[in-house]
Amino acid sequence: RDLMTAGDGISYLGTAASMTVGRVSFQFGLAGPTMPLELNCASALVAVHHAVAGLRQGEVDLALVGGVHAILSPGVTREMAELGLLSPRGQCNAFAAGADGFVRGEGCGLVVLKRLREAEADGDRVWGVIRGSAVNQNGASAGPTVPNGPAQERMIEQALARAGVAPAEVDYLEAHGAGSDLGDTIEVQSAAAVYGRGRAAERPLLIGSVKTNIGHLECASAVAGLIKTVLAMNRGKIPKHLHLSEPSEQIDWERLPVRVTTEATDWPETGGRPRLAAVNSFAISGANAHLVLEGHDTGTRQADTAGSGASSQPVRRTRMLPLSAQSEQALRELAVQFGSWLGERIPEFSEEGGAPVALLRDLAWTAGVGRTHFTERAAVVYDDVESLRAGLRAVADGNGGRAPTTGGSPGRGAVTDAAADYEAGLDVTFGALFQGETPRRISLPGYPFQRRRHWVQPLQSN
Repeated sequence: RDLMTAGDGISYLGTAASMTVGRVSFQFGLAGPTMPLELNCASALVAVHHAVAGLRQGEVDLALVGGVHAILSPGVTREMAELGLLSPRGQCNAFAAGADGFVRGEGCGLVVLKRLREAEADGDRVWGVIRGSAVNQNGASAGPTVPNGPAQERMIEQALARAGVAPAEVDYLEAHGAGSDLGDTIEVQSAAAVYGRGRAAERPLLIGSVKTNIGHLECASAVAGLIKTVLAMNRGKIPKHLHLSEPSEQIDWERLPVRVTTEATDWPETGGRPRLAAVNSFAISGANAHLVLEGHDTGTRQADTAGSGASSQPVRRTRMLPLSAQSEQALRELAVQFGSWLGERIPEFSEEGGAPVALLRDLAWTAGVGRTHFTERAAVVYDDVESLRAGLRAVADGNGGRAPTTGGSPGRGAVTDAAADYEAGLDVTFGALFQGETPRRISLPGYPFQRRRHWVQPLQSN
């Protein structure tokens, strides 16, 4: 709520940005640099730029970077409407004819940044690699709130130079695209001026803006664009850019080597090189920020082939999947989610002999070391896909999780003992179950929300 409107005044300790980020460090015991950045829409990308610098200089070993936006003050919305920033149509028509502003949105996004070699050594799921970044300011221009084309071009060139990437190699640009007729035109022309160099006519730069999908998240908008881009690179599919039935007449679409992804688009073929993308952001304050990203395939398919060479160690197949929740119903729902996830993942693999061994290993590892363990527990012991499915069905039906296993896999006794300890509520040293292996973290289903009903007692009128 608006504290001033409510007559409660402003609490410095409760509303200062420095106290907000300081509270996060206090809660999690983080002792490294903790800095709030407020540069309007470019805030999150500028924060990423500085975090990358800290990692390269050895100032930090891990950085949490993000942005958050909540619409708390009606006065700010009213002022934006009066200035003509908000779309009367209630949608963000980026790059469209008659673009008339944006729609305010709320959201929070966070990315974890590490040096690549350390992330790989730790078995982390790497979604993308930041090859280069740059930030600058418009300086003297047509106005303090007007985008500056030459400044954006210089920034893009600097980010590409730091990345060591040729402009024509970049496949996709996640644009700022806030639905401003002037701002969109300047951004597209600036991007085309740099990324069009040496680009083949049949391979235009694909562009889009997440703001057409979820609105303008303002201070969190840039991290939303970053997350969208790395997900698109990972999955090989660029989401549909909405609300572009009539492209802007201010942009020479026939001449410029760019194309908006008005339909869900497969990532272009790269000829064997990694996928490359960029994220652009600029702010009403005149700040500009740009990232050059590279795809990094550490998905389960790659993990399945990792370490597949000859080894003197016997293959360990018996695993334990720890499941936990805060209620029995949530535990059963979690088992159903894991069953659905397994059904979606297994058809992607065609490994001879049946189960994708590395996937089943990484599943157990991630659930063990990458999840909070609550009081309601079940441990599914399995040797292969079928025994895992049977165990998940048993948990979903409320019948426990340890399905019968077959064969003589090494370490079976240690796994079954750990499963018994886990279900008894004891702490389990999960790493001991993977000695001599290099498991990786993978994406797993999240914790299911608990369904609760709350009754509100109506006020009694006099």
